[in-house]
Amino acid sequence: MSDPPPKGTRDSYTVLVVEDDPDHAALIEAVFTYRVFACAVHVAGSSEEAMDYLLGRWPFDNRHRHPSPHVIILDLGLPGMGGLDFMRWLDEREESWSTTPVVVFTANQDRSVAAQATALGAREIMVKPSDFGELVDTVERVLRRWRPPNVAS
Repeated sequence: MSDPPPKGTRDSYTVLVVEDDPDHAALIEAVFTYRVFACAVHVAGSSEEAMDYLLGRWPFDNRHRHPSPHVIILDLGLPGMGGLDFMRWLDEREESWSTTPVVVFTANQDRSVAAQATALGAREIMVKPSDFGELVDTVERVLRRWRPPNVAS
């Protein structure tokens, strides 16, 4: 008996959210069920877990259930390996997923941190909205902008 497909796989758009705060992760996930077009959402609570996901290490070794993402939403303030170090790691990789667009969602408004993230390949830097409605609008805009061309909205 095969595993059931993850939520949202009726479309081929996959998002990897790297966020250590369970409340923020839950809010971002809620955006998908609230208004954003269907896509598979996978949450990693740390850079190390995101690395395991991208490398297809257990428990993410089933690529049907854990496909390579089309976009990565990354928090910079992560425990252990921080978001900037994760981006350095990603930049050094040669796998096809290493060029996945990274959108940084951060509470840090320091311009030097934003400049470092941009230099490491972040496609966008977004300050985390404090209001759920703003979060919905922001996430939806980001995902529409980075949606693969073959995925319907």
